[in-house]
Amino acid sequence: MPRVVDEPPLTRRGKLARIAATLAMTLALMATSLWGTDDFFPFAPFKMYSHAHDPDGWANSTSLILTDATGRSFPVGDNDTGFRRAELEGQLSRFREDPGLLALIAEAYEDAHPGSPEIVAAEVRIVHYELKDGERTGAERTEIAAAWTEGPDAP
Repeated sequence: MPRVVDEPPLTRRGKLARIAATLAMTLALMATSLWGTDDFFPFAPFKMYSHAHDPDGWANSTSLILTDATGRSFPVGDNDTGFRRAELEGQLSRFREDPGLLALIAEAYEDAHPGSPEIVAAEVRIVHYELKDGERTGAERTEIAAAWTEGPDAP
């Protein structure tokens, strides 16, 4: 049977420290909710959750497509590379500026799938689809936001 240890009561100084820490955290959360950006995580307004898509507008779906040496193209998920979709969307501007960064994700896939054919290309696709009353209308368009192909200049 485990031994019960009597803990000394919390001192006045300890109580004040806890109250001060709680107040500081509460104030930081309130201030960054009003004036902050998502970069202030975990003190942030989480704007991605603060509004809904227009039920009569366009919505987006971002995905990463890899192509192996056999010519097979396939979408990859979070568990395939360790790179989450939210990170893909959050780093989209970097991939647009330097598509060669996609080679690093291809390498991560190869490391996670030894024995699979080599990855020779990667692209970030954004499918824009139209909504009417919150339902897909069937109208959609696909944008290739960034593309990398293995070659002599590839990293």
